[in-house]
Amino acid sequence: MKMKAISAVALGFLLAACAAKDTGPQSASREMTVTRTARVQTVDLETRQVLLRMDNDDMLSLVAGPEVRNLPQLEPGDVVLFEYFEAVAVKMADPGAAGEATGAVVAERAVEGAKPGAGVGASVNMVVEFVSYDPATHVASYMTPEGTLETTTVKPEMRDFAAARKPGDRIDLTVTRAVAVSIEERAG
Repeated sequence: MKMKAISAVALGFLLAACAAKDTGPQSASREMTVTRTARVQTVDLETRQVLLRMDNDDMLSLVAGPEVRNLPQLEPGDVVLFEYFEAVAVKMADPGAAGEATGAVVAERAVEGAKPGAGVGASVNMVVEFVSYDPATHVASYMTPEGTLETTTVKPEMRDFAAARKPGDRIDLTVTRAVAVSIEERAG
């Protein structure tokens, strides 16, 4: 009788260990910042057209909309700094987590009298349904709360998470993006 009880307990532990097999990473994240510079070549205050020479020598012409304050402060030779930030975080969703997307947007522009500049950032969070992941192409598919099938190329630091998922898994996804433009006065 005692041997049967020990065997039953051992079998229970064995089954529990099998049921608790490794399901892979439960979360992953990545972030990147890209910075580019350009030098102001010309500024036409009447048309609000600005001609920039990018750091790779390409020329970029853009029109500064009326929301751009202080355009007269911009001069040939000034350096324009463009910064782009992106972060993506995923984790297994809590069982009772709502699926609908929520988000926030922030924006700011230069104060009166300063060099022109601006920044805008947005963050979106939602629970999506995992559909598939192809490790050969690194493409994952998921269904948004609105029922749209989306695909994305999974970056290396998130591939183990994607490979461990199975169709129907609910994933809490947060994407944050921001862009900032600032002006540095020309040297000398």
